[in-house]
Amino acid sequence: MNSVYSELAAKIEIRAHIPNFADCLTESELANIWQSICEEGKKDIVFYDGEIATCDDFVQFMQDDTNYVYVAYEGGELLALVWLNNFMGRCAMIHFTMFYNSKGREQDIATYLLNFLLFSRDRGDFCLEALFGLTPRVYRHALRFIEKLGFRLVTEMPSSVFFQKKEKKCLKSAVFSIMRREYLN
Repeated sequence: MNSVYSELAAKIEIRAHIPNFADCLTESELANIWQSICEEGKKDIVFYDGEIATCDDFVQFMQDDTNYVYVAYEGGELLALVWLNNFMGRCAMIHFTMFYNSKGREQDIATYLLNFLLFSRDRGDFCLEALFGLTPRVYRHALRFIEKLGFRLVTEMPSSVFFQKKEKKCLKSAVFSIMRREYLN
């Protein structure tokens, strides 16, 4: 890893919710993250399907044993939220959002987190071989961002994600992407 990542490793604290792990994110920490999501106007962007609408929904979802949640802080300031689910062997679906405190350093912080996830080991073996995502096609900024990180955009899947628009749900196309260790930029 280069000096940027060594610097980040020295500064960034990663807190997590990992099922059956004792030192997990607390409900209070999760409530504060929800507040930041709302204050930064990210609620309807990150949870575009409308299923996570309240703080209680968010806390319950993040504490669900099917989600592995990672939160990056620097000096107590929230930088990023990442969660993994839909595990298939050593592959997992990744979801993430960057917060205002990461402004100007989003790519470095996201790359650091991807390295953290893809190079973590358990008993000598890598915990994950690949991460995959499903990004709404209309989120062009997010697609450009993940491409810069090294994700490979594999295919567009028509009518594959639900968007909640007021009282109506509609289907939109999404782009399937994959990240492996060797793709990291």
